[in-house]
Amino acid sequence: MMPPSRRNISLLLLILLLDLIGFSLIFPLVPDLLEFYLKGAKGHALDQWLLPITDFFRSVLPEERQSEPELIILMGGVLASIYSFLQFLCSPLWGKLSDSIGRRPVLLITSSGLAISYLLWAISQSFTLFLLSRVFGGIMSGNIGVASAAMADQSSRSGRTGAMGLVGAAFGVGFIVGPVVGGSLAGIRMDSWMPESSLLHPFTACAIGSFVLSGISALLNLLFLEETLAPEIQTDKRPGNPFKSIWEGLHIGGLRRVLIVNFFYILLFSGFEFSVTFFYKLDFGFTPFQIGMVFLYLGLIIAFGQGGLVRVLAKKVTEKKLALAGLLLLPPALVALSNSAPIVWLSLLCLLPVSLGSALLQPALSGLASLLSPVDRQGFSLGVFRSAGALARALGPLAGAYLYWILGIQVAYGIFAVLQLFTFFYALLLQDPRAQTTTDDESLKESI
Repeated sequence: MMPPSRRNISLLLLILLLDLIGFSLIFPLVPDLLEFYLKGAKGHALDQWLLPITDFFRSVLPEERQSEPELIILMGGVLASIYSFLQFLCSPLWGKLSDSIGRRPVLLITSSGLAISYLLWAISQSFTLFLLSRVFGGIMSGNIGVASAAMADQSSRSGRTGAMGLVGAAFGVGFIVGPVVGGSLAGIRMDSWMPESSLLHPFTACAIGSFVLSGISALLNLLFLEETLAPEIQTDKRPGNPFKSIWEGLHIGGLRRVLIVNFFYILLFSGFEFSVTFFYKLDFGFTPFQIGMVFLYLGLIIAFGQGGLVRVLAKKVTEKKLALAGLLLLPPALVALSNSAPIVWLSLLCLLPVSLGSALLQPALSGLASLLSPVDRQGFSLGVFRSAGALARALGPLAGAYLYWILGIQVAYGIFAVLQLFTFFYALLLQDPRAQTTTDDESLKESI
């Protein structure tokens, strides 16, 4: 039997992994999903409000880009932005609440809430109900920041970035397995079993798959997970205003600079993630399955980097140095990638430093956010950290799509590279708490 702390960490990672698989299960379905709902809107009473909105979105595209596929892409970006914007609003609330009542009950609430949102999606024949399910899911998606805080509770200062690396590895595995599961479940047409049903639709099996995963996550929490927050460091029970929470987070020691670096990194990286799909489709002629394999390749490198490489390097290198190394890998790789078509192996080679840069950055910045926060405000600080990232993810896909379609891939990625360089130079100002601790320890030894 594992020691309680190690057992609890493994269980926490499993709970997070199940939630992430359920969350990412929808990714490969989005084009067909939106096509289904947009075509059905004309005949569904609940969706009549959608028609003038789709006409507006079509009007803001260039004239040569006003076909149905481009409209679906733009609507997909807007839908992703709504979900991420709700994460931005709610993550600090969940984080602060977990600082007062504990991590376990908040994780139980969010996993259960996500399960309910997936159940609503399972019976959503109209886009309106589907949108409501995504809105509710966005509100309940505070589990990542809270899980990061729970990992921080169970790690030492020197092991903080390694713990964040495990969270990042769960991300990588979740985003690898989820789309594969989603693509497989898409072949199960439960609506064909009962064609006269007014509830089932072509993606009901996928929604039920996500519901089952979140339900198992909630049950594991309820039956086995132990609380990680010590009673003596629980704080004020008032959740507070989300914007006020973010403002407070910007005034916690060196956290402000970490939030700014993380915001611009995720803004630019999410723009890359969104646009690289179209790059492989248009410049390489890839099928959806082949594009999925590219994301599998990306995910495997990120999972290896965050689950293995970061844990090794974190014992020898401080969080600030890891973050700087990650930021420095990205700009030249993005420029090279934009000029790699149509040579597939060259593009995959360029994606290697992009993936490794991301693998180094996320746990390093999460570790810095945790180390620069008071022990009684871990949940709040990491909630603000995730919230700022969610705001960046709300803006990044829209910015990436706009730059790609208007200026082309080479100019768009050139802009991304320049902005990443500016982010690198700003990151030089980050505090380095573990380096300072080492210096203080050495000074103490010399004085003795």
